[in-house]
Amino acid sequence: MSKEIIQKEIAVIRQDLKAVKDLSDEYVFSLVAFKYIYNNGRLDTTEFKDCFVDGKNDGGVDLITTNGRDGQNQLVLIQSKYVENIGNQEIIDVFTKMEQTVNNFLEHRTGGYNARLRRVFKEKKSSLEDEGFDYHFVLFTKFAPDSKRREVIREELDTIDSLKEYQLDIIYGDMLAEQIQNVQEPVRHVKEGRVKYSKNHGVIKYGENGILIDVSANSLRDLYDRYKNHGLFEQNFRYFVRNKRIDDRILQSLHNKRQSFWFLNNGIIIACKDFSIDGDIIKLYEFSIVNGCQTTTLIGDFKSENEGNDFVLPCKIVKPDSKTNYDDFVADIGEASNSQKPISDRDLRSNREEQRQLQKRLKEGTPEIYLEIKRGETLLTPARKRNLQPWQYLTNEAYGQYVLAFCYQQPGTARSSKAKVFSDDATYKTIFRSHLENSSIAGILQLNYELSRYTDMALKTIADLDQENVLGNGRFIILACIGFLLAAVKRKQIDIKKIVSEDDWEKELTKGSFKGIIFKEPKIGDFETILDSLFSDLVLEISSLYQGRVNEEKTVSNFFKTDKKYRNVILKHLISRYVNNKMKANELDKYLNIFA
Repeated sequence: MSKEIIQKEIAVIRQDLKAVKDLSDEYVFSLVAFKYIYNNGRLDTTEFKDCFVDGKNDGGVDLITTNGRDGQNQLVLIQSKYVENIGNQEIIDVFTKMEQTVNNFLEHRTGGYNARLRRVFKEKKSSLEDEGFDYHFVLFTKFAPDSKRREVIREELDTIDSLKEYQLDIIYGDMLAEQIQNVQEPVRHVKEGRVKYSKNHGVIKYGENGILIDVSANSLRDLYDRYKNHGLFEQNFRYFVRNKRIDDRILQSLHNKRQSFWFLNNGIIIACKDFSIDGDIIKLYEFSIVNGCQTTTLIGDFKSENEGNDFVLPCKIVKPDSKTNYDDFVADIGEASNSQKPISDRDLRSNREEQRQLQKRLKEGTPEIYLEIKRGETLLTPARKRNLQPWQYLTNEAYGQYVLAFCYQQPGTARSSKAKVFSDDATYKTIFRSHLENSSIAGILQLNYELSRYTDMALKTIADLDQENVLGNGRFIILACIGFLLAAVKRKQIDIKKIVSEDDWEKELTKGSFKGIIFKEPKIGDFETILDSLFSDLVLEISSLYQGRVNEEKTVSNFFKTDKKYRNVILKHLISRYVNNKMKANELDKYLNIFA
């Protein structure tokens, strides 16, 4: 069954991405795994270009991505093996080769690696350096051995001294297929279940809507075995993601301190629509675990000689009163209980009212836009998705980045500090609690789509490495530049002559006063040619500016990192070139003629 699921997804990616239609199944398999394990079931051409490094002299690395979940920034190096079987030593060799590649990059011995690997590795690494990060090595494989073989492989990997400082993970074929199903067909909650608790320890009641008990670990494990893929964690803000630092502490407690687990663990929270007490059993109705996914999973998967020895851990069971909306109740409980733990801020915000209202408004608008506000939710059937343009569906994280770059002129934050979209209250409110019109949103998304189309086409022909790097990493800078030129030149909403100080720049550029459509309707006949010329001109100007600053900028990524550098360097260059230069100003007028 898992083979069929994976093969079907390979066909879907081939259909959706023209850039990979001629690649073998072995190459596309790695993209399927990346799509569902690290990219929430999404993959477009730009993301493919941004992470895919497979080829000659790739250092044993097929893809590179970053992972900021669970409060632990990671630079993730991925190798895939599209094989039915793989030897233990070959698995060890996969990880040791990646470790050697990392060491060579750290010691600047990179001449033997291909240009794409060098660029992507350095850009991804640069994006994490300010906050610190760990290396994470991952193997994707179609191979699906039994549990005993997996334990042997893990034990052998644990003996390799050179790999002990890295987090290593293997995503087997059955695990991948399971994740694909979880993303495509999520279940909102478990209809009915039960847990056993320590009656001798008593029950602390909070009116009729909450109890605090000491739940049996074995009964929790039973819930996990029955419902882990059928709604047990659906209301949780994330599915289980490995975090070696936290996992190791919990596993140590399971091995050696089971009777002390109550003291060492914060326990779990179960939200339900109703519950009842029957002796030493709590009956649960329409429930899921909203806090404690990691603990429950580690207990459920734990294997050892003492795995059957029961123990108790704290468990809070809560339900809303008759006047409270269940989804709002779950959102409040989840946000409050997870706010002091390493969980992404996007996850914490995922069930807020303004998120659901924006999702509803965009879906009901013309043209309709599907906004994913929670990781893993599936809004579209494959057939429905094929009837839409790619810009008509996106995540709330991507939405925040596009709006922040285009409307509020903060492309550095959008690219390098995207966590602020959800973590910084002021930024979050600016994006999600301001009423940006549907027509403006649609225009921004169309512009981004056209930029992706142009990028995919241009990267095949650009010979200049700096221009390739600007195009590959400058999506938000280019969107912001066009937003600025529209506001300052086309719409006269920004008076450049009145901007004197740094405060003036920030105040004027971040007021976000865009209204109405972005492009003229209907689009003029040579719309695409004019827009591509604008993209090309901006890439040339920015790459020329970068080349003149080689002594000040380490990488293109560093050049694009901050909003201050965008305002003080890039925008001032654009003003000099497009506003103060009469010939270029006339050229810009032709470009801007396609905009409303």
